[in-house]
Amino acid sequence: MSSIESIGENIRLLRNKRDLSQEQLALNAGVNTSYIGQIERGEKNPTIKTLEKISSALNIDLIDLLYPSYPPKGGVQAFCKYVDVNLTPEKIKQCLLEVLIDTKIVGDKTNILKEE
Repeated sequence: MSSIESIGENIRLLRNKRDLSQEQLALNAGVNTSYIGQIERGEKNPTIKTLEKISSALNIDLIDLLYPSYPPKGGVQAFCKYVDVNLTPEKIKQCLLEVLIDTKIVGDKTNILKEE
C-alpha cells in the first residue's frame, strides 16, 4: 500500500470513528464530496492545504493523518521517523516530504531540516 493510499485509509477510519459521512466531512473541510472519496481510495494526491482542512474538520493534528492512532485491519505503518518525538512544524514538513519522496512525487531527498 502506498503512502497516499495509507493516508486515505486513515482519513476514512478517522471519519468513520467520528460517525461522519463523506458529505459531512467534505462540508466541514470545505472540499468537494467526490474529492474526499477519491482521497480515501488513494486515487487523488491531496495538497498539504487540503490535508490541513481535513485534519481540522476531524479535530485532529495534521500528523495524525500520516500516523494512525490505532491500527486498522491492514496494519498501516508510520511513514515518518519523527512520530515518537516532539513534533515541530519543521519536523511535520520533513515528514510530509518523506511521504512525497516515497510516492515519487519529489525526485530527490532534499532535507528541509537542519541536523540538530
